[in-house]
Amino acid sequence: MIPVLGSGQDSTFSIHMKKGDLRIVGRKNIYPTYLADPLGNRNSISSQYMQYSDLDFMDEINEGGPYRGHLVISPAIRMSLFQFRPSKNPNLGIEGEIGVMLPLTLRQKGNDMIGLDGVYYFAISGNPTEWLFLRFSKHHICTHIGDELTSGTVVSVSDVDPARYRAGVNDDFRFCAAVKPLYFTGNSELNILTVYAELGYFDPGSDFLGERQSKPHTYARMNYLAGADVEYYFRGRLKNAGGLFGGVNWSSYQENGFSSNINITGGYLLPQDHFQTRMRIGLQYYNGRSLMNQFYYKKERFVGIYLAFDV
Repeated sequence: MIPVLGSGQDSTFSIHMKKGDLRIVGRKNIYPTYLADPLGNRNSISSQYMQYSDLDFMDEINEGGPYRGHLVISPAIRMSLFQFRPSKNPNLGIEGEIGVMLPLTLRQKGNDMIGLDGVYYFAISGNPTEWLFLRFSKHHICTHIGDELTSGTVVSVSDVDPARYRAGVNDDFRFCAAVKPLYFTGNSELNILTVYAELGYFDPGSDFLGERQSKPHTYARMNYLAGADVEYYFRGRLKNAGGLFGGVNWSSYQENGFSSNINITGGYLLPQDHFQTRMRIGLQYYNGRSLMNQFYYKKERFVGIYLAFDV
């Protein structure tokens, strides 16, 4: 059978076949974006008030004052390279996707850059049922210190950190699953809960995407992630007024002795297509290892406000 080329609603073009549609370079992905994952792939700008941090960069805390906050700007892109959906049930499918996010961390009261990360992944994902989503990915984080480094007289724990000049790299394989348990209510408007879990594994070696690295802790091979998200859209007279969201995310890394990292978030969903690309305003509380991956061995706790556009 000869495929027919045509325009796709969410792709550059589609190949229509008897058994389904093959969409090339689409904008809509099968696997859900986690609302509460602090390192999840999204465009966002966040203002963080630091309640505690091992990383003080000569802030006023050294003189009995408060910590300075962080301003984090994260441009990102997520793209479906190819996606096949069967004719019998177009709600199911399999796809290859890529994602890139570049979190840029600035120090408030001056906005000097203190960290820049690169978060990249390539994944094969799909949903064998309408309530279960699976993904296998090659996930890479490289990270760099910015221009706001401490110097001179030692007044900060960062000044004597033996790892501060190392280029931090985390490179692992991730096995991911997400479930929509309220699907079984049979009411699409109640299908608002997503529960997910991931297992990350570092395997030394190389592959077609490059050399796999995990510096400086090559022995720390495991990490775990789990969480849940809720999206509620207003109904009736307020059906065009947007909605509310909330989520909690937990993670743990062997390189941090499997200590827990917790992120809790919630806020307002701007008016938009339900359960699609989401623009939202939210508050968050985070307590765990530094989200600047160069300083993963440092602890921080903060509350923040952000504007995010999920890609």
